[in-house]
Amino acid sequence: MVLLDRYGRPVRGARISLNSSNLCNFNCVFCHKEGLSGNERSLMTADEIGRVVRILHKFGVRYVKLTGGEPLLRHDIIEILDNIKSAGIEEISMTTNGTRLVELAVDLKSHGLDRVNISIHSLKRGRYLLITGVDKRDYTLKAIEAAVDAGLKPVKLNMVLLRGINTDEVDELIDYSYSLGGYPKTIVQFIELLNVDSSFYRAYHYDLGIVESAIKERAVKVRYRKLHNRPVYFLSNGVAVEFVKPMHNHAFCMGNDRIRITYDGKFKPCLMRSDNYVDFLGLMRSGASDAEIARAYFKAILNREPYYKEPGREGEAVPVSDVCII
Repeated sequence: MVLLDRYGRPVRGARISLNSSNLCNFNCVFCHKEGLSGNERSLMTADEIGRVVRILHKFGVRYVKLTGGEPLLRHDIIEILDNIKSAGIEEISMTTNGTRLVELAVDLKSHGLDRVNISIHSLKRGRYLLITGVDKRDYTLKAIEAAVDAGLKPVKLNMVLLRGINTDEVDELIDYSYSLGGYPKTIVQFIELLNVDSSFYRAYHYDLGIVESAIKERAVKVRYRKLHNRPVYFLSNGVAVEFVKPMHNHAFCMGNDRIRITYDGKFKPCLMRSDNYVDFLGLMRSGASDAEIARAYFKAILNREPYYKEPGREGEAVPVSDVCII
């Protein structure tokens, strides 16, 4: 069975933050600082993560993505993977800056991690330092190679494009993906800057449509992913390229089939909103039953709505009583 929200969107995935942004070891200039106020005591434990995933799996959640902060800073990451895998989850992925990946890639793979997204916002050492606040470009490249060698595939190479900083590295990242074997070992993923700080956004936002149009002309094949209705462009050299464009994109929102879970145990129905969280960790730690946790999850599903809606259809939603399970 799969839960549908009021807009008819099925929820098949969960994106789980394992720690807060103030525990991250990078200081990326564009970070939206989700979970900034967190501390170690507020983090979900590995057992609590496993429990909520088991509950969500009963209602159709089949894949999980682990994020942060930086998820590989968790000393219990292997235990977390084991707990998620034992819940029956079909695919586990992770978004990381590469921390500890050189050392852990093989173990992560053997404990259930299927694929990984690695942030590589510049291939140039000085720019990498400027964007991330740390001088770890060389280690990150080794982390990418370790992930490829461990069979974590595809390894997605995530680059947030910033106007005037790294937009001239599009072809360079494509060439780097080719050097690693191209698809299905790797996928290039260009990401749009989110409008979290309006002045920073105005200064550095770059229209990904410019790059996407050029890539589309070069593509020999296009495939569309269910998640966010995103196209994947396949180039003649065997490299695959995706674009993540959430801003003012109703198709992106309507294709969202994931519930977000914060590091401190709250369901977060929408990335762009912070006013409709539903707490479940407090319930867990107060002795709540699985049924009570499930009811909190149902409430979060009822709170889900596209942040950007198709023009002319902004008010459309099925009545609450029609929210259903398929």
